[in-house]
Amino acid sequence: MDRERTYVYDPETCSFKQVETTWADWAARAGQIIGLAVVLTGLLFWGVDQQWIASPSEKTLRVENTALEQQLDRVNGRMTTLSDRLDTLARKDRTLYRRLFQMEPISEDVRQVGVGGADPYRQFDDVGADTEALLKKTAQQLDKLERQMSLQKSSYRELYDVAKQRQDRLRQLPAIRPANGRIVSNYGMREHPILGVRKMHEGIDFLLKRGTPVMATAEGMVQRAERNPSYGKVIELKHPESEHMTRYAHLSEIPDKIYRGAEVQRGDTIGYSGNSGLSTGPHLHYEVHRLDGAPLNPMQFLMPDMSPESYRTLEERTQQYRASASQGPSSASAR
Repeated sequence: MDRERTYVYDPETCSFKQVETTWADWAARAGQIIGLAVVLTGLLFWGVDQQWIASPSEKTLRVENTALEQQLDRVNGRMTTLSDRLDTLARKDRTLYRRLFQMEPISEDVRQVGVGGADPYRQFDDVGADTEALLKKTAQQLDKLERQMSLQKSSYRELYDVAKQRQDRLRQLPAIRPANGRIVSNYGMREHPILGVRKMHEGIDFLLKRGTPVMATAEGMVQRAERNPSYGKVIELKHPESEHMTRYAHLSEIPDKIYRGAEVQRGDTIGYSGNSGLSTGPHLHYEVHRLDGAPLNPMQFLMPDMSPESYRTLEERTQQYRASASQGPSSASAR
């Protein structure tokens, strides 16, 4: 059979018959071929348009998307740098500041500022995989930075409060000499030079000329400024932050500005030395007490500006002065 011709099988004659091709058949076949070609051409042009031929708005959107992705990458890099700096601050917080103030460090579990529960970034699930990963990474870093900053801010606020409290306490801690004079009588049991009985001497005595300025040894408030039969003209300062009270006795004069309730600063002149009350000569009697009334050795508060050798010399001088005072009149002082 000729391969270029079409045959059909005739079951009645049990033979093949040639099919005659008409112009209509040729037209139909040509139409099918042309239609398929048109469809394929359309698909080709659509693909080319999508890949290489875009509208101005589409081009603008693509450029903007690329720029946004690059900007997000830069933002992520900056956030990583900020997170590293916050970690450095956290280490200083733990190893320096809290150790300096003897505070409990923030635990590492708390420092991780982790979160749990449902996925908070589901709104990014509907975008492309690459964009989704970039947006989630950025959001996670932002959230972590916010938690780290909040934690560090809280920690610094706590450190500031403690530092301020310590500062207030230091300002109200008796820490200087009340007057520039020689200490001639120490703290402890002794024979009273006037009463002649063994009695506790609850302070120290500075040998001063009459009218020598007497200074407040710490910031505080005047709780007593009056005349007393034993102390003479006496001033008491209350230092609540350090939980101390200081007393300045045997004064010759108390300025008008020093009255009950008046506030004073360390180094302010609050009076002048004298010989009032039970005293044998011009001097200043200085005491330090806890707020509950318990007496403390004022020498403990003067030790920072005194070497051990100076302290031992002072003890020897005190003993010699007491011995000479018991033998006759002296310009020494008593309580």
